Amino acid sequence: MTEENRMTAVKLNVYRQWMFSQQDVRFDVDEIQFDLECRRYERDVTQRLYEATTNEKERQHWQKQLDRLNKALEDVKASLAKKQKQNAYCEAMIAQIRSDLEAEGIDANACYLEDMFGSEPFIDDEFFAEDAPF
Repeated sequence: MTEENRMTAVKLNVYRQWMFSQQDVRFDVDEIQFDLECRRYERDVTQRLYEATTNEKERQHWQKQLDRLNKALEDVKASLAKKQKQNAYCEAMIAQIRSDLEAEGIDANACYLEDMFGSEPFIDDEFFAEDAPF
């Protein structure tokens, strides 16, 4: 393998890793967004129950539930923001790698990951979260 071919293979491998990482991050974002919608709905229902209750002891109960749900909502929003930031890092890396590939005359859009690397499930042993810049 020539040095030029080796460098192209390296770039394609790194491109592949970042594409798979981004897929994982996007899946997480979708899950977190769904969880956020569920928690918002649960809070809204709890809020209606609180407003409809006249008994002071029951109102205290619903207020505690609202406080708990509002805290959970903030935690989910923070998780979502972190994952969205990770997605932005992935997009930046992918864009730069695409640019490098295009400079070599390789159309990254024509590089189907399944064609290049098979359709076997990807096991991300090569990329660890603690190595990421986020």
